Amino acid sequence: MHAHYSLYLLKGSTKTILIDTGHPIHWDAVRRDVDTFLAGRSIDYIFPTHSELPHSGLLERWMREFPEAVAVGDLRDYPLYYPSLQKRFRHVAAGDTLDLGDRQFLFLPPVWRDLPDTLWAFDTKDRILFLSDACAYFHAHVPGQCDHLSSEIAPPDIAMMQDFNDKALHWPKFTDSRPTFPEMDELIARLRPRLLAGAHGCVVDTPESTLPLFKQGIAMGPVAA
Repeated sequence: MHAHYSLYLLKGSTKTILIDTGHPIHWDAVRRDVDTFLAGRSIDYIFPTHSELPHSGLLERWMREFPEAVAVGDLRDYPLYYPSLQKRFRHVAAGDTLDLGDRQFLFLPPVWRDLPDTLWAFDTKDRILFLSDACAYFHAHVPGQCDHLSSEIAPPDIAMMQDFNDKALHWPKFTDSRPTFPEMDELIARLRPRLLAGAHGCVVDTPESTLPLFKQGIAMGPVAA
């Protein structure tokens, strides 16, 4: 099994935003790739989707590297972790937007959340839905598949997704997640995302055929007493 620790960088015509920070063990690689993609530009916003290590562990490092950058998100506890950076924090909520020039970045309520401070987001230009820990697309590892889209590799394995949701989201094993499905369907119907970009798995360019599998992966049901 192979698990991704993904982060994403959107480069608008006037502003840029980094979605999640990457895991500290990957700093050298992600710093190199971010520099290449920025091509001399700076990072304006850093959006940790929630405060877990793979998503926020490099926040301080990025803000040190880009001293004009502003951290955005549900940052309710971040001043406790980084008191010296508090003046560069901007708390946002679902429904708020950032103007990146040729695209709007819309913050969304997470249907399948990890922590209370989780937020999702949507890029209005390329119609990318950023899902944080939801819709993890683990796969049997074959060299060279890490940069593939969902249309290029096998469908996600239900058992692997259930194992991930058991460890990462926790709540699907204690409650029936099926009542959340209409909310997820409404979100997808309203936004019509072209890509689903989760933090743990390949980018999904087949939302219609893959979402039913993600539902199976999260519909674990309560554990027997």
